Parts: sequence; structure tokens; C-alpha cells
Amino acid sequence: MATKFDWLATESAPKIYPMVIIQGYLFFPEEGRLYVPNKKTLHHGWGEGVSIHLVGDDTKPLPERLEITFFSYTENQFYRGTFDLPYDKILTLFQAGYYSPKISRNTNYSEVVVGVAPGGHVSVWLHGIDKTTEVFSAQAKKIDGDWSDINNNPKYPREEYIRLNIEESLKPEELKTLKQNGVPIGLWETYRKRYDWQPEFTGLEAPDRIKRVIYFNGEDEYLYYPLDAEHVNKPLPIPQEMHFNWEWPKGRPLVFKLFFDEAEIFDAFNKLGSHGEPLKLEMRMVVTEKKETLFSVLLKNEKDEIFLKKTDLKNYGIPKKVAN
Repeated sequence: MATKFDWLATESAPKIYPMVIIQGYLFFPEEGRLYVPNKKTLHHGWGEGVSIHLVGDDTKPLPERLEITFFSYTENQFYRGTFDLPYDKILTLFQAGYYSPKISRNTNYSEVVVGVAPGGHVSVWLHGIDKTTEVFSAQAKKIDGDWSDINNNPKYPREEYIRLNIEESLKPEELKTLKQNGVPIGLWETYRKRYDWQPEFTGLEAPDRIKRVIYFNGEDEYLYYPLDAEHVNKPLPIPQEMHFNWEWPKGRPLVFKLFFDEAEIFDAFNKLGSHGEPLKLEMRMVVTEKKETLFSVLLKNEKDEIFLKKTDLKNYGIPKKVAN
């Protein structure tokens, strides 16, 4: 089977906590390497690739090792790490590929995404159309880096440069959150915890597919409903967003986009599923006697349920010809 594939490297960091990769390389098993894009301030979202550099051969070996040096602006701290990647797992995923509903055919991953976060957290994902899969996570070590790798203009002292960079990178509400809550060291490791949960739709005809689920750990995918054999017994991370089409009572298809409140949904999962209890994330539609349509989201186990009242719902109509 093939051991060389058409893929590129890209970089990622969480929102609100700007990072910069100073130098990074993905090393191939025998010889050669591909650099990770660097020198750009990153704050675009955990698991979301930012830069694409078209370098090297179209097909190349997959990486088995990562070396990376980076800087966390919100901590004023350098980090460095050298990590052995799970080459056999990465190779198996590339060789298998996957089906994409968006293009209605089998496809493959096209990017290796390297993510860095405060506290020295490092994650690696494989990304392609309709799918992002985490394959690695580790901890880099603090180092005393060379500030000139960040900025060598004496006009801007280190503290001033950091302050300006953070203020230019973040929106006013993000700056406010950062000042109020500080830097949550260890948060990105908690995102990786998986639970035994499944979606459930009640009240109207359920969609046959959840078009997109974005998880807090940086992964995203589509899910068939009911879940297929791949997912029915597979623990899943906590969802951050969920997109699906649903038929309105009058036969008009709507796109639903759910944006979960982080604190609320993590608290619910910890309360109801901390001991491995099977959970249902229910999307409930109720039509009252007055023909009012009420929508709610709740998490439940066999004994209890918690309504996720802070979930932000956005919905809009779509033409039937593109409803799927």
C-alpha cells in the first residue's frame, strides 16, 4: 500500500491566547523533513489551520517526529519540544481515507495541523474535507528563548511589544475575557476527555445526518443519525458546535446551527457522565396547542437531565434543492 501522500503542513492556536511558532519541522521516517509555517501570530481557533505553503514534492512520506519552538504572548514564555509521532496510526488513517458527503466520494486528509497553546500544550491533527482527526498531544518544556526571534526592533521593548501584539490580535470582548479570567493553563488537555454520548432528535422528523460537529478538542466531522457502526460505541469529545438541517412543521427545511456555552456544557457532562454513564444530547422540538414551536437542548442520562439554556441557536431557511 502507498506510504507517500499529497499533504501540506499548517499551524494552529486557540482564540484569545495569541501564539507564534518560531521554528518547527515534521521529519520523515528515513530522511527529509517539511517545515511548519512560522513567524505568524496565531489566534484563529484550536484545530483550525492558518497558513498553507506550497513547498516540496506533491507526494511525500508521512511524519514520524516533530520538533518545535514557540512563544506564548499571554504568558511571555518560550517553549520547545521534540516528539515522536504515532506514525503507524497516521499511516493507517491516510491509507484508509474516508467518505465525504460534501463531495459525494471517498477522499483523504490533505493537511497535518500542528497546534500550540499556553502552558506548552502541543496537538497534531489530520485535516481534510468534512473531517479533522486528532492523532497526537504532548507537553513542551519552558525554555529561555532568544527575544530577537520574536522582535529585534529596539524601539519596542519586550513588554510593550507583547502588549501591542495582544491588543491588535484580540477583539475588545476577548481582551476583557483575558483580563478577567487570565490564562487557563491545562485547559486544552481537558478538551481531550471523551464521553459515551450520542445525539438524539425528538419532536420532528430527524435528519439523516448531522452535517458538522465541531468539538472543543479541535476535531470536527459529520455524523449519520442514528450513528453508524464507526461511532455507535465510540466515546466522543464534548461538542462546541453542531450543524444540521431539520424539516419545519410546514415542510420548509431549515439549517440549525447550535453554539454551546463552554462552561455550561462542560459542567453538564461532568455532572452526568463523569463515571462513564451513557448520555444523550437531545435536540427537542415541541409544537404547543397554540401552534407555537419551542426548541430546547438538553443532556441526559438514565436518571437526570440538564437543559443547556445558554446554547445559542441560529437557523435560517434553505431551498429544498440544496437541503441535503
